[in-house]
Amino acid sequence: MSKVLVLKNDRAGDLFTSLDLLSTLIREEKSVKIYLSELNNSFNFFFKNIEFKTINFNLTLRDKISILIDIFLNKYEKIYILTPKNFYFFLPIIFKKIKFYGIVYDGKKRNRPNIYFRKFLYKYEIVKRNKINKYSYKQLQEKLIDETVKLDNNYSNLYIPKINIKFSKLIPHKYIFFQFRYKFFEELDWKINEFKIFVNFLRQKYDNVLFCTDIEKNLKTSFYNNYFERNYSIIDLNYNNKIKKNNCNNIFFLKDLSGLDMFYIIKNSSLSIAKEGIVSHIAFFHNVRCHNLFNFKLKNRDDIIHQKISYSEWCKGMKCSFSFLNKDIYKTLKKINKQI
Repeated sequence: MSKVLVLKNDRAGDLFTSLDLLSTLIREEKSVKIYLSELNNSFNFFFKNIEFKTINFNLTLRDKISILIDIFLNKYEKIYILTPKNFYFFLPIIFKKIKFYGIVYDGKKRNRPNIYFRKFLYKYEIVKRNKINKYSYKQLQEKLIDETVKLDNNYSNLYIPKINIKFSKLIPHKYIFFQFRYKFFEELDWKINEFKIFVNFLRQKYDNVLFCTDIEKNLKTSFYNNYFERNYSIIDLNYNNKIKKNNCNNIFFLKDLSGLDMFYIIKNSSLSIAKEGIVSHIAFFHNVRCHNLFNFKLKNRDDIIHQKISYSEWCKGMKCSFSFLNKDIYKTLKKINKQI
């Protein structure tokens, strides 16, 4: 049994790909400390019984100094690099007595890290960005564990809190959950009118529609949040509040949805639909239905191959249904209609 540090300050969806590995490490090792980012920290409830620390997704100089001091003082025996920050691959050169495990990347133009730095890692698995992956990013992380160790696929060493009873009183019994991502819509050249058409289409398919915006906050999400709050019924789980509006009784905007509440919203949904990412990974965790939306621009054969490679990295084995969208909202709805 060893003292272990896990470097996992990446996005929320990426965190879910590591949960099997993290749960196994918590069971097998003497102690585990995990670094999270401001983007995945809302799911820190998994780690109630172990130490975790939040640093920036994009490491600052202060973050780097803090990590170096932490490693100097705490005498870790193993360190897992589960997010490909260039800084992390310098650490094995500095701390030669520590066993470093990591996920590395083979790209079309360059590798991250290069072959020289890889030789300082005790064990690593390769994500390929230049050809189809035999194993997904999730599966490759699991392969970092010794083959003699049984993976904790049931997440029995993670803390999963019980759902708040007030939640059930506010949320409809049957609903479809949709996560609105403004960048995704804007890349399709969809505006507010297309959003209205989209959610009304979902409402025709299901008794109730619950939707939220990005977890990541900025001026764009604030603009859309304000619009949705003015024009749709609202459920605010932070304050146990529900406001119905006559023009959209069965379409609810989930205001300021937290990571924990999203976790349970997806668990209790009849179907979740969103751009591939955090929603699909939470749905996979709960083994509930999810429909992924893609807006790839496929201009030639190389674009098709690139997207197949991306799919093999992130979605392989998840068995989610999916649709490829285009700018014509009505053609898109015909595609989705067959799937949901």
